Amino acid sequence: MTDAAAPPTPATPVFEVREHIDGALLPAHDYAVTGQCATGSGLAPGNIYAQGQTGRGAGMGAGLGGRAGMLIALSPPTPGQSSWWGLRMVGGLDLALVYARVDTGMPDVTGQLCAQVESNGASVQYRGSTVLMGQLSTAFGAHLGIGDASKTDAWHGIVLGAALVPTLTYLQPWVAGATMDGSFLGIELTLDFATMPWGSAEENAKRVSLFLLFPPEDKGPMTAQLSFGVVW
Repeated sequence: MTDAAAPPTPATPVFEVREHIDGALLPAHDYAVTGQCATGSGLAPGNIYAQGQTGRGAGMGAGLGGRAGMLIALSPPTPGQSSWWGLRMVGGLDLALVYARVDTGMPDVTGQLCAQVESNGASVQYRGSTVLMGQLSTAFGAHLGIGDASKTDAWHGIVLGAALVPTLTYLQPWVAGATMDGSFLGIELTLDFATMPWGSAEENAKRVSLFLLFPPEDKGPMTAQLSFGVVW
């Protein structure tokens, strides 16, 4: 005989702290050739002899983050029921330091021969730099719990989650200007090793998450995050 289930708690506050490994593809920038080169009989704009280029930096790093919101158990776990499902709505903040190869522009061609500029072209310059990355997000997703219904104390099992995560990303390289971009094309997949009281949405878990953010336009930032956290 199992104890009677407690009255269902359909919605419960949920919190998470996480540490994460981050990869970032920085926003792309278009650079024009600047300066005047020497033709032998005078000066001419360098952009006549060489085309502008697009530069885009990339890097990896690590950081910390937090989440707060609500877990709504539409079908909370009850004795004898091995699976449950619910909805999750949370806001999040992540901060990371990324070491990246950052594009800084194109060299001025003043003083060079135009024939040399035409022959060699012009390339975007890059510098190694630490980049501060901050991300403010809102996640809307669903959870499916699959576990052991034979225990009398609580439900034990794994929880699979998927969410859409609109995100605002701030990037501040030490050697270039800051950028801020928004994207609604964020996707997060989660795997929880969880315990939940019978009839409740109160989850206590260790979580592994994979978050991917794609830009709405080709030149926006792209990020990937693998995180490990605790949920309560």
